[in-house]
Amino acid sequence: MQNKEEEIIWTEEALRRVENAPEFVRSGIRKLMVKRAKERGKKVIDSDFLTEIRNESMMLAAKRIKKIGFEELKIDAFDKAKEKLKSVRKKEVIENIKDFLSKRTSKNDVIIEKFKQYLEDDSHDIGWTKEAKERMEKVPHFVREMAKKTIEEQAKKKGYRMITGEFLTEIFNELIPSAVKESMGVKRPPLS
Repeated sequence: MQNKEEEIIWTEEALRRVENAPEFVRSGIRKLMVKRAKERGKKVIDSDFLTEIRNESMMLAAKRIKKIGFEELKIDAFDKAKEKLKSVRKKEVIENIKDFLSKRTSKNDVIIEKFKQYLEDDSHDIGWTKEAKERMEKVPHFVREMAKKTIEEQAKKKGYRMITGEFLTEIFNELIPSAVKESMGVKRPPLS
């Protein structure tokens, strides 16, 4: 399905997932997805891209949560967050989220577990998934910081807010000369 105004194609699965989201966040999800797709030169919004952007958004929310003084996320944190905010609109959004979560308690623990990963991430500007961090540990120590800096710069240039294992592969393929890869015994993945 295509939205002519935005010139971005949505897969049926991605559209279904958005329709399953709480009503009060659907328009925001649609706008954010189109914005991120344009930033990254994507023509199709699929379920994987939706997941990627959701994870980035959770990471950014976790960083904001830390900024206002929370080291862990509990459902009662919403009341404390409302006390610290001045914007009536933001307080309304928090109340909507809290109300929504109170009606689906079985999934709240899952959400909190997802946020824990991001709250434990101590990176400042850009987040790193667990997989990406583990892969970076395999980079020789003497070049790791330089590699990390280069990867984060490339992520920012491309509009990413989180480093994933997939992004590391993309950057590796772009930045490492083929002769170096061959000398390291890295075989080029088949083009498909």
